[in-house]
Amino acid sequence: MIVVGGGTMGAGIALVAAHAGYDVDLIEPDANAQARAGDRIAKDAARLNSDAPSRIAISERLPGQIDALLGIEAVPERLELKRAVFAQLANALPPQALLATNTSSLSVAEIAEGITHPERIIGLHFFNPPLAMKLVEIIHTGETSDDALAEARAFVERIEKTAVTAADTPGFIVNRVARPYYLQAMRAYEAGVAPIEDLDRLARGAGFRMGPFELMDLIGIDVNLATSESIYERTGVDRLEPLDLQRALVAQNQLGRKSGRGFYSYPPGPPQRADNAATPATEKNADERIVIVGWGGAAENLFDRLGAAFAHVERLENEDDVDSIDLRTTIVFDAGSGASDRAHVIEVLDRALPPETVIFADAYVNGIEAMASRLRHPERLAGYGILSSLEHQRVVEIVDSDSTPDDMLELAQEIFGSIGCDVALVADHAGLFLGRTVGSIVNEAVCAVEEGIASPDDVDLAMRLGTNYPWGPISWGREIGGARIGRILQQLARAEGAAFAPHRALWVLDVEDSQDEEISS
Repeated sequence: MIVVGGGTMGAGIALVAAHAGYDVDLIEPDANAQARAGDRIAKDAARLNSDAPSRIAISERLPGQIDALLGIEAVPERLELKRAVFAQLANALPPQALLATNTSSLSVAEIAEGITHPERIIGLHFFNPPLAMKLVEIIHTGETSDDALAEARAFVERIEKTAVTAADTPGFIVNRVARPYYLQAMRAYEAGVAPIEDLDRLARGAGFRMGPFELMDLIGIDVNLATSESIYERTGVDRLEPLDLQRALVAQNQLGRKSGRGFYSYPPGPPQRADNAATPATEKNADERIVIVGWGGAAENLFDRLGAAFAHVERLENEDDVDSIDLRTTIVFDAGSGASDRAHVIEVLDRALPPETVIFADAYVNGIEAMASRLRHPERLAGYGILSSLEHQRVVEIVDSDSTPDDMLELAQEIFGSIGCDVALVADHAGLFLGRTVGSIVNEAVCAVEEGIASPDDVDLAMRLGTNYPWGPISWGREIGGARIGRILQQLARAEGAAFAPHRALWVLDVEDSQDEEISS
């Protein structure tokens, strides 16, 4: 096989293929880049204890004719450059050879425009670094043959990677579905939801390996922006529009770790992570009397977790029975399904319970300030944010609103700390942070399935392997509930514009054992 481009990606692809037994011609015209590629390959092969370098020949130029059955273009993301290289590859390889581009954001069909035998043309999108990352996106154009896809999948399997198949659309699967992680985080910061450090901490608490801001600093803010701009320019979808905040940092050469400053400053190194895990209570608290009003997974999870830390915990499934709550109750959690407005339940609780009883309301589906204005005792209301299960969320969002006194915020920290959860204070904004961010990721994944970009299973697999997400977004959406996410995004759309409205197919995620065709209906 032949790989054109001796940069990080090209050298990595060559090593992975040679380690799997392929003889590889690596083409790199720049002498310094050749030397760097050779050093990188030797160093990585030594760690693998592999003889792969013996199967890699590094050359300055592409031969006029070469007897290979696979050619991969891995030059920088400039359309005209890739087109020129692709044309050279097509002329050098036999007509039955598989012709692939490693583009991450450009159109495979545009790169291959005018190439003969278009049925052999595919995208093979490796992830950086190719040696470590298990995912390869196989991209098919409208003319790619089934045989070419089968050959590509066989190649990916032989090099011990995992393949997903995607249509030739902007961003393919991973770069498209990942956009909201960055864009919604920056929008939340601009809206004053919380400081950057707390937003990153919330993301890590939900299972992401890195928060969005520290991840952009690692990737390079300019690189991340370029991908966002490419996808936005090619889709015109308003919800994917890049932000001026990011453009300003790039204009000031604040690119992240590589420039010494981005969203964080470097050195003295990476940002200090304030992930201080709360210590669960070892003895049950007998002072508080807690009632959970609601049904479904969230209510059951709260009941189980609180029941392990407090002696007096009850659950009331039927909200019509609120009048039966013991008046000695000190804390009530409203934990409905999140699919509908709960203001009426909170108002009933406010009328039925003594003024000193604290009420915790689900802030993902209710505006806390607006709800407090309807209560006789607004000072008793606190907003909390749990997406689905506390098993998958170590940090709980607590709304720090004008109507919430400091002692209520301290109580929230104490209550959640007793069940092993940290808290982060956030402003009363639609979707808070995790609701809007995770909800938008799920929504984008549903859009990708609806648009025929990939199957639900491939979307989930791609996002777990390509971005290390804790859940595949389709599975995560089912866990949270499509109707719950839909309501969160409806509120976000009212606050920030119709571009952020939920896709109609979100509600299909609530259908038990949904099949691919049901999601796409």
